[in-house]
Amino acid sequence: MLAAASRRGADGPRIAVIDAGKSTVRAAVFAGDHVLARHREEEGFLHPGAPEAQQAVLAKVREVLSRLEHGPYDTVVLATTGVRSHGEAEHALQAALAEHAGCDVLVVNDVIAAYLGALGPRPGVLVQAGTGSLVLGAVEGCPLVHLDGWGHLAGDRGSGFALGRAGLQAACSALDGAGPSTTLTAELTGADPERFIGELYASSTPTKDVAALARSVLRTAAVGDRVAVDVVSAIVSELVDMALAAGRRLGDPQLRDLPVAFVGGLFFDTLFADTVAGHLRARCPEAKMLHGAGDALEGGRLLAATPHDPITHLLTSAFRSEDP
Repeated sequence: MLAAASRRGADGPRIAVIDAGKSTVRAAVFAGDHVLARHREEEGFLHPGAPEAQQAVLAKVREVLSRLEHGPYDTVVLATTGVRSHGEAEHALQAALAEHAGCDVLVVNDVIAAYLGALGPRPGVLVQAGTGSLVLGAVEGCPLVHLDGWGHLAGDRGSGFALGRAGLQAACSALDGAGPSTTLTAELTGADPERFIGELYASSTPTKDVAALARSVLRTAAVGDRVAVDVVSAIVSELVDMALAAGRRLGDPQLRDLPVAFVGGLFFDTLFADTVAGHLRARCPEAKMLHGAGDALEGGRLLAATPHDPITHLLTSAFRSEDP
């Protein structure tokens, strides 16, 4: 489009990227591959398909773009959680954002940006574990493999939510005398478990609150509590199972050829990252593992900059619905 072309300077096209997870929002403006500004908020976006979500998301995007400044833009990329297909709600949101921003707009699942940020436009397997979890595998000539991303009720295996919930269950089982004693009880529920549980059920953000308990579970495991160690091991095993399932479906069951990239907040914890690596190495000794490889904001920039690359096209087309 001519309006977009006029914004291009010697430093390249101006691209704004918003990475909207369940618990945080991160954003950046790029000129070519150079970062002009960054912004972060500790509050996620509504699911685009939720009732009355469009106006709320539009307002949030406007606010984030105003904080970033450096407009006008050639492209705005909104990479948000919960987009399993580019259906009616996503088409409507994309059109409304394009009208507001006056430029090209891409609304995609945030895992696409995470994949490109971690691996670039090349074959591989992405393992993402934060508040939620999923695994994405891409190889030219094969359908995209997308495991989990079903949310905390139907999935999120190996996630912060799953880890926090499992730790809380172990803590309450010990309270009931039905499970082994563990310092998780005091660490998670405090001096008044009844009050803690009551406040948790009354919370307006229970998924985020339960996922936040994962940090305490990991701390308790790090000092040697046997129950906490077993909880971490069980949750990690679920995550590794998904990575291996992706490898099988892509024709590389031992993950000898496909690099495996780990991203998400849980991997900032050394114990969690080391446990995942240990489990995967025990089952796939030759696996090529990448830790801290890239950033979803850079992935959003690559999404806008490499739309015709085979892997980028595979990633975006897999989430696209034919019916607007």
